[in-house]
Amino acid sequence: MTTGTLPTRVSNDRIVGTYDRIATFYDWFVARLEAPARAHSLWALGASPGERVLELGCGGGNALVEIAESVGPDGRAVGLDASPRMLNRARNRVESGGGGSDAALTLGDARSLPFEDGSFDAVYVAETLELFSTSETTSVLDECRRVLRADGRLVVASMDRAGWEDTAFVRGYEWVYRTLPGYASVGCRPIYAEDVVADAGFRPEYSEQIVPAGLWPIRIVRARPA
Repeated sequence: MTTGTLPTRVSNDRIVGTYDRIATFYDWFVARLEAPARAHSLWALGASPGERVLELGCGGGNALVEIAESVGPDGRAVGLDASPRMLNRARNRVESGGGGSDAALTLGDARSLPFEDGSFDAVYVAETLELFSTSETTSVLDECRRVLRADGRLVVASMDRAGWEDTAFVRGYEWVYRTLPGYASVGCRPIYAEDVVADAGFRPEYSEQIVPAGLWPIRIVRARPA
């Protein structure tokens, strides 16, 4: 079920521009708020030594550093982001000691990935899928399936709407998204994350909803290509 999800109100290019402008603030403040969801979703990812793992929307590189450490020198962690300034934050974090040469960074568009078919054992998409329109989300997940190995896995962590439609948080958040001038350029809004993944041709094998700080719901989904 995806009925009820708010449509995006601005282009993805405008959303990317917003994150480029707030890269320092986001990496310093918002990324800290995302830490509980990051810990749960990285556990669901379960990156192992020797694996090749792609992170879409790697932002400031907090998760990428942990992925690089998990896959070790025989594996490969690759982070992709559309914002040059966010990617620069990630580069500084990786080069400062977390992950080192085991992590690569790519400026790119998740809707058209610059990687060959079947390149990765896993794709990790956290706090990113909800930035895209419905049609763009389909394109992103199609690309995820393309670059995954046949037995690969996808892990998504996203602001979730399922079961929270009538709560004060979702009603208030969606009111702000619809009415506050400029807020739509932040892009993120609650979606039906598990349904979106399943509708894109993946088979969910693990799903958990967590509520950081008791405020906003985050859905973590691990799925395989169907």
